[in-house]
Amino acid sequence: MRVVSFLHQKGGTGKSTLSIAASLALAQAGRRVLLLDADYQGTASEWGNRFAQRFGLEARSQVQPIVHTEVKRFEGQFDWIVVDGPPSLSEMTESILRASDRVIIPVRPALPDVWAIPWLAAILRKLQQEGVRVQARVVFNQHTSEPLGPLRDELAPWRLPVHPVALPADP
Repeated sequence: MRVVSFLHQKGGTGKSTLSIAASLALAQAGRRVLLLDADYQGTASEWGNRFAQRFGLEARSQVQPIVHTEVKRFEGQFDWIVVDGPPSLSEMTESILRASDRVIIPVRPALPDVWAIPWLAAILRKLQQEGVRVQARVVFNQHTSEPLGPLRDELAPWRLPVHPVALPADP
């Protein structure tokens, strides 16, 4: 079982949308998928209540910082757990990171989204020093035509890999 999470301390970066899209893509590829909503706003679980069964996946809410222990319950039931994280940094963030194999950090092409990265990067670095094995990657999301070079330069000190392809905004 693999766990991929979508985290950022800011709202509006696309965590819920991308976690739902990733869940759908995995389910359509024949994988057994649990969409775990760790965001108190409940967007992913509300989507799940309405549509998950239609697309052959399961969605649940988990708003207590015990994700790292809860995912063990699902061993053997799912191939993938996709976690939609909250728009804040807290005990929940650390719990999600401890549970995750991979973390996607969606960032809109705007300086405020980039400026919020150091705190998440610090938590990642601390956990990696403790032996937690989690791979993180920044993905520019909702891109129109903004030049990304200066934003990539702003991210450089945090040594987080940036996906080479930016996800476009809706036309």
